[in-house]
Amino acid sequence: MRTIPLLPYQKLLFNSPLSREELTRRLAREVSKSRWGFALFERRTELFEGTITSEGFKVSRIIRYRNSFLPVISGNFSPTAKGVRVDVTLRLHRAVLAFSVVWFSFVVLGAAAVALELLRSRHPESFMPLAMLAFSYLLVTLSFGFEARKARRLLGEIFEAEALDANGDWTMER
Repeated sequence: MRTIPLLPYQKLLFNSPLSREELTRRLAREVSKSRWGFALFERRTELFEGTITSEGFKVSRIIRYRNSFLPVISGNFSPTAKGVRVDVTLRLHRAVLAFSVVWFSFVVLGAAAVALELLRSRHPESFMPLAMLAFSYLLVTLSFGFEARKARRLLGEIFEAEALDANGDWTMER
């Protein structure tokens, strides 16, 4: 049974036929060092920014627009008989996660207060906190999911492997 987390988070695995050295070499071609700030007119050819070691990596996609819900992608390499297993985790940036938790907490408290009021008065304007809760949740999950699908596809191309979810099932995007 699959559960839907309250905030976006994905665990994937790739079973690549390539060696660990080849994977780190391929990934290094597509990863630049992290830079601070927002460079609208900067043109980097790499797909990701972050760090890579022989054990794994921690990267984010390089985008030319703003998306606070861009996944932070971390992965670990494990040798197998047929190549390398890459365990990948996609999660929100810690600052965005903290802000989202605080925001959702206040909205949930407001929605609970409104739900109690709705039981008494049944005024349609009382639905606003519930609408804010739904909008906030959809904004976070859809923005994260949009970028996560792109990152999963790009990593699959680099690793020459299809993504499996944490249970070993094929992901929905192929």
